Amino acid sequence: MTRSFAIGWRQVGASMVIMACAAMVASTYGIIAVPLAEEFQPSRMVLMLAMTIMALGSAIAAPICGDLMDRISLRTLIGCGIALLVGGYVALSFATSFAQVLIIFGLFFAAANILAGPISATVLLTRWFDKRRGAALGIAISGVAGGTMFFPPLVQFLLDSFTWREALRVLALILFLLTVPALALLVNRPEDRGLHPDGAEAPPANLAKAQAGQPAGTPSLGAILRDPSFWLLGAVNTIVLAGMMGTVTNLVPMAVDYGIAPHAAALVVSVYAGTGFIGKLLFAVLADRMSPRTLMFAVLALFAAGMAGLAQAGSGYGMILASAALVGIGGMMIPLKSFIVPRIFGAAVVGRVYGLLSFFTLWGLLATPPLFGFIFDRTGSYSAIFLAYAGFSVLAMLLIPRIRLQEADSASADAALAPQPAP
Repeated sequence: MTRSFAIGWRQVGASMVIMACAAMVASTYGIIAVPLAEEFQPSRMVLMLAMTIMALGSAIAAPICGDLMDRISLRTLIGCGIALLVGGYVALSFATSFAQVLIIFGLFFAAANILAGPISATVLLTRWFDKRRGAALGIAISGVAGGTMFFPPLVQFLLDSFTWREALRVLALILFLLTVPALALLVNRPEDRGLHPDGAEAPPANLAKAQAGQPAGTPSLGAILRDPSFWLLGAVNTIVLAGMMGTVTNLVPMAVDYGIAPHAAALVVSVYAGTGFIGKLLFAVLADRMSPRTLMFAVLALFAAGMAGLAQAGSGYGMILASAALVGIGGMMIPLKSFIVPRIFGAAVVGRVYGLLSFFTLWGLLATPPLFGFIFDRTGSYSAIFLAYAGFSVLAMLLIPRIRLQEADSASADAALAPQPAP
């Protein structure tokens, strides 16, 4: 029991490190974009296109990779993601045109974002934990916020110390040294070591059917897409994460518009990232002790309050800081989604469901930043869009009671969710 418990928590630590490294691509692009702009002279729109292309590539890859994670070696797939992450920065250091930069972000980094990101960690830790799954997911996914805080100053230091091409090669080496030892700790399933989730002496009751070779209750793709809970969870998740994306990309320009000095405006982003990190650790403490519905209500309420506060950003710097902190806590939605998916659909299809949810959410993430800019261009203020997302969050709270939080195992639910028999 002790051995299984220890190995399980090694999966948490390794996943945390790997996700921190994968998440740094987006959080450090604004820093790397400076030398790229000087080297290749793209327009500002084209310069920012790298993030759009990476998001598009991630949206396309998410359902495919998520389905593979349920069926083949997860360790192999994560290893491929790490290779693409490290190789992407090496390839970027040799780029001779901005078109090559866009290709690298669309292929290397987009796939790495999925293969070494929260989807793979959710699949892995769902296998290793049952009773303490919330704590495991919360701690592991805090690596996303941790990477957002740790890597930007490191990347800036490297760019100050080396030419940009050399700096990217050193960064690739650092990522290699961090991720490869973490990868070596990963074990696909506790059964591979003759163990069980949570260090228990026997498998959890909800895995007995699968381990007995009875996969008949595993939902098909069509059954997942017909399930109202899939769409309700997707809607709630997209509202929060898309709103966060639009907010973080506009926090600094908005603060500067209100006469706040650039260094003080940058602190707002740090506060946002810091509360995101704290929120994920708070989730780890609360998830196994509270109802997921209660947590979801709390996240939406805090997020709505933060967005409403940002609509009053003209009230001063303190209002912006406090509101950004509340919005950052909305990052708790990431581990919350990871926690809820296996409860609704079962552990056997976590990768498939999470990949499909990510596909739809990523389209929302793509649309939101330009939507914020469009509203500002039309009104001269972000207040309308912040109030709109506050309203969306309140409406999303009405959806929460309709989200099923138990795996469909009754006769009627099986009929609705099980794969349809062949004609």
